[in-house]
Amino acid sequence: RCLPFRCPLPSFERSAVLRASGRLWNGTFLEEYLDVAALELVVRASVSVTAAMKNLVLRDGATQISVPIYLDPGEAVAGGVPWWVLLLAILVGLLVLALLVCGLWKVGFFRRARARAPPPSVPQYQAVKIPREER
Repeated sequence: RCLPFRCPLPSFERSAVLRASGRLWNGTFLEEYLDVAALELVVRASVSVTAAMKNLVLRDGATQISVPIYLDPGEAVAGGVPWWVLLLAILVGLLVLALLVCGLWKVGFFRRARARAPPPSVPQYQAVKIPREER
């Protein structure tokens, strides 16, 4: 993939040196080139100058560099997660679940609500007997 970029050079005397650097990330190498043991990366760069000066001479405006990249088998093989880490994670998860259930049981979360006696069908009133004379 080519990436053009522009940089202004407001003033330079007789020569200017442009340097560009790039990185090939280990993840990119492992994802895209896992089946190969060595890779040759060819880097091509060209420089063009647009200026109002008529007597500008650009020497070596294009270059090509070959960079060999070798896969390190010890670093490249993704071994995954060791079995003891998975076992430890499962045991810790079960322990946390047991502590959570025990805590909820202690605070009464799992107790069933007791059924209350149903209200009587005829309301009960406490009456006061008023003597006949006072009625």
